Amino acid sequence: MNEISPMNFFKYYQTKSNFKIIDIREFNEYEKYHIKGTVNVPFGLIMEKYYLFLNKNTRYYILCDNGNKSKMATDYLSTLGYDVVYIIGGIKNWPGTFEND
Repeated sequence: MNEISPMNFFKYYQTKSNFKIIDIREFNEYEKYHIKGTVNVPFGLIMEKYYLFLNKNTRYYILCDNGNKSKMATDYLSTLGYDVVYIIGGIKNWPGTFEND
């Protein structure tokens, strides 16, 4: 499984513009705060075949609150052939700023 630390991902995030981040927290959690540019697809939806809407030729960075669900989702999506990267520790370890809805 591919994984990246929050600090290394933050550095990557600051220098790149063409990448996909999926925040798998619940809608109400996402609305409170999130990282700019993320797409919110709750864990339950990812596990219930939402992944069929993802492109296997695109790399996705998976993020949740503390890293537990994003690790499970990353493991699962990886076994299905998706190019996914687990952001270790989740959004709680994000060193940057957040965006609110």
